[in-house]
Amino acid sequence: MLLTEKRTELAKLENEIRLLEATILAADSSFSDVKDGRLLVTVKNIAPEKFEHFFEVNGTIEAVEVANVSPEQGGQIKRITVREGDHVSAGQTLATLSTNVIQKSLEELDNGIAMAQIVYDRQSRLWESKIGSEIQYLEAKSNLEQAQKKRATVVAQMDMATIKAPFSGVVDRIFQKEGELGAPGMPILTLVNMNQMKVKADVSENYVQSVKVNSMVDIDFPSFGFSTKAPIRMVSSMINPANRAFAVEALVSNGNGLLKPNGIATIRIKDFEADKVLIVPAKCVSKDPKGDYVFTVQKADGKETAVKTYVKLDKSSQGSILISEGLTAGMQVIVEGYNEVANGDEVKTSK
Repeated sequence: MLLTEKRTELAKLENEIRLLEATILAADSSFSDVKDGRLLVTVKNIAPEKFEHFFEVNGTIEAVEVANVSPEQGGQIKRITVREGDHVSAGQTLATLSTNVIQKSLEELDNGIAMAQIVYDRQSRLWESKIGSEIQYLEAKSNLEQAQKKRATVVAQMDMATIKAPFSGVVDRIFQKEGELGAPGMPILTLVNMNQMKVKADVSENYVQSVKVNSMVDIDFPSFGFSTKAPIRMVSSMINPANRAFAVEALVSNGNGLLKPNGIATIRIKDFEADKVLIVPAKCVSKDPKGDYVFTVQKADGKETAVKTYVKLDKSSQGSILISEGLTAGMQVIVEGYNEVANGDEVKTSK
């Protein structure tokens, strides 16, 4: 009776073990195959492939077109025709200055021109009739021309009283109010073109031979949840002695208005590329006092054995390492279960 109970209990335990093994094996392929004592590992067949190495630098977003708009001449601000956040077109009126003084000057000049025209016409007729001197005729002509030029100057000043948008964009900030005094060099407002941005960054001089104009780079804007590719449009010809870096700049389209000036960007630049080289996942490389190594699989007499293989590492990128020595094409490197095996262990491979 006791024997029967024990057999029943054993069968139940064996069934539970099989279920547990299946569950663990599904979650971890390196789990031991208890039936034959071999470790189940996953391998990668080593073959020549392309390798690319990148480095990253932080940059800032700037507007390509941004202007602090101020009047060309002084005067009281009569009217500001836009508000912060307004979209404006190139040539659109942004503000106007009072023109009362200029208008009075223009009226005085018009009266003076009318009188100068009468004098000139009279002297011209006299000169044609050989009456009067040539100097009187030339003086009348000169006075008329000077008055006309003065009028043209005042008209130009009148036009300057209308402040127009130098380009299409968004009114970002208004600094002054109607009734205040506007003056050259004193901004009334800031205008920003949001359609195109530039990303500027400083790159260490160590990469001076790797960064070229028109090279495509990956740009990530973490705060805006946006990534894109763009060509480098400018590489500075000078090294900044303060930080031993040179400036680079890339243009980015911002048609949706998502990017904002002074935001942060990360530029990913390729500085190395090689075709037909041997690469392994960085996670499967280990180190001991003799150096770096990976586990490879050797087959002999129908058996598969894990072998510690020392390698020489080169560059690493995106979780992969370029191997310069120690591996040859066709070898199998253990990429799953490598932390469960030892040199000489018999294994069972899967791909």
